[in-house]
Amino acid sequence: MLSCAGITLAQDAFRFRQWSGDTPALVLKDLDGRPFDLSKYRGKVVIVNFMATWCVPCVEEMPSLQKLRERLRGKGLEVVAVNTGESEAKVSQFAQNLRIKFPVLLDPEEDVKAAWKVYGIPATFIVGTDGKIAYRVLGEIDWLETESVALIESLLP
Repeated sequence: MLSCAGITLAQDAFRFRQWSGDTPALVLKDLDGRPFDLSKYRGKVVIVNFMATWCVPCVEEMPSLQKLRERLRGKGLEVVAVNTGESEAKVSQFAQNLRIKFPVLLDPEEDVKAAWKVYGIPATFIVGTDGKIAYRVLGEIDWLETESVALIESLLP
């Protein structure tokens, strides 16, 4: 068993890795052309999920991210997906098909992906209320698992 933010996690279920590096800027436009600036979300926990429409694990984890956001709505959590390198039309259709209600950002040149040192997807970062990355998750997880929810709740304001 491992302990993470005061929560005991089973070794095989533990996918959260503490982060000690810098937090790069995240300023992109969403599918509606609205600017998103991570720095404006200080005081909230923000899950930043890097994904692509062709990535099967990315597709499979989207519903649990959406349900987690709904479950913790109004408690200081935001979820945002960053699509890397695909067209707005393709990403928009993807978001509609999966009924994604959280912001989906476009990183067509993959500059943000590079700045965040994302080398494989899905890659997810949990940004704490202080605006700094607290944890990184590589690969797909079920965001509704007890351990995942407990960790996120422990970081909420």
